[in-house]
Amino acid sequence: MEKREALPYGYCGMPCALCSRYRTQGKSRCAGCTADGYYTEPCKVHRCCPEKGLAHCGTCAEFPCKKLGNMGDFRDLNTGHAKERTCKSVRESGFAPWYSAYAERAALLTTALARYNNGRMKRYLCELFLQQEVEVLREIMRRAAALSGTPRENGPAFQALAAAVLCAQDAPHIP
Repeated sequence: MEKREALPYGYCGMPCALCSRYRTQGKSRCAGCTADGYYTEPCKVHRCCPEKGLAHCGTCAEFPCKKLGNMGDFRDLNTGHAKERTCKSVRESGFAPWYSAYAERAALLTTALARYNNGRMKRYLCELFLQQEVEVLREIMRRAAALSGTPRENGPAFQALAAAVLCAQDAPHIP
């Protein structure tokens, strides 16, 4: 089996370090799937990949399989179908490139939580960093670096800035 990486992730494609349950303190905190976190006990995929010596479902010759089941979002967190996107990325480009981008997104999220979380934005930030590609997140964070003030003051400005960047991404590009 490939070595276990420093940041936890779900064999099924869940980028655990971007999840609000991972970013929570206390008893409800989930350590992440590859770290035998909260959701691993009933998970068929959690047992399957290690038994096969695989780092990820996306590297399996049988992917996709019935063990993955419904790859939708969690009830309480809109991941933008991160599990499905992750598995496809690992399948197409390999585990290492996906993990490198994931580690960058996790580092950017850590910074965003420290600088822009006004006490009510953890879920918003986690969903943003789960749903968006790393290039978009880099641009948001580049622009947000100009914000000054406390996280409480910066929270609404960060949300407005992120919305503007996302809107510009969706706008048609005129040559």
